[in-house]
Amino acid sequence: MTIPAGCKATLTFYLHIDTAETTSSTAYDELTVTAGSKTLATYSNLNHNSGYAQKTFDLSSLAGSTVTLKFNGVEDSSLQTGFVVDDTALTTS
Repeated sequence: MTIPAGCKATLTFYLHIDTAETTSSTAYDELTVTAGSKTLATYSNLNHNSGYAQKTFDLSSLAGSTVTLKFNGVEDSSLQTGFVVDDTALTTS
């Protein structure tokens, strides 16, 4: 995506995390959100929730550039974790 120079840019999305993991202390499965080379957040099975939670990130520091937005999920070989991303939007002003 291209973020116009001189503007305020905000990334928003909704995230639901469902897991079969039973631990409350070890992150076995992870989702990393990046914009270009900048890591915005890392979520894991420890962040599971019962519904969708809105996530918001200020990308104004990337104004004037073209960046690739990535959601990269990694799981171990046992119990599953589902990372569901919905309604992703980039707003500029």
